[in-house]
Amino acid sequence: DVARGVSSSIPKHLLPFPSEFKFEIPTTSIDLVGSKICALIEGLDLKWRYRAQVSTGVGFARANVWSRAARRQQKREAADDEKFVEKSEDGEEEVEEAALGFKIQLAKESKGTAVSIRWLQGFDCVLFESFCGVVKRQMAN
Repeated sequence: DVARGVSSSIPKHLLPFPSEFKFEIPTTSIDLVGSKICALIEGLDLKWRYRAQVSTGVGFARANVWSRAARRQQKREAADDEKFVEKSEDGEEEVEEAALGFKIQLAKESKGTAVSIRWLQGFDCVLFESFCGVVKRQMAN
């Protein structure tokens, strides 16, 4: 954010892609928004953990699993039983080669609930932007 507001003489396409996407939902219930986000993300083939006490969730996806084409391909490959998450020696889950890591935080605002999606892992800015768009569109419904 600091690099983007310093000078208007630098073209935006030369600046790094923003690592955080924020939007607001008119619903003031954080629990309702949290359950809606959990329902959306748990329906996808990715690793997701949500903690309601702090209204924060962290997820990892190995590829674009939310687009229509990815969902069709997943149905075709349903016979393939490769696991995305494996257990380590000490029993904790490890994420293998995640293409996108993200953190979603919810906060109560005066007009509703603020949703913040932060990019944690991966190199594909188009993948992050696509994921943010899907979450925003689904939350608007």
